[in-house]
Amino acid sequence: MNTEKSAIRILKDDLDTSINQPRICLQCKEMKCLEGEDVVEEMEKREFVWSRDRIERCPFKALGGLGQDAYHCDLCSGKPQCVKVCTSEAIHI
Repeated sequence: MNTEKSAIRILKDDLDTSINQPRICLQCKEMKCLEGEDVVEEMEKREFVWSRDRIERCPFKALGGLGQDAYHCDLCSGKPQCVKVCTSEAIHI
């Protein structure tokens, strides 16, 4: 399993509060990360791998990336695998 390809990002604050904050796409109604692109928003929401330049446009810093790709949570077509494999049952949808 390559965690760098996960759509869930963890912001670690080891030096100040020691609180780790999960970040995941919020499935915004008006997706700022798609502004200026000639795309159909509803179609793009279904895609997991996006162009890396969308990472910078996300106002919530919720998109992770590796190489030239950005990873966007597409909710695994309604069956989120993160919920299925989370052994501590910390993830709920």
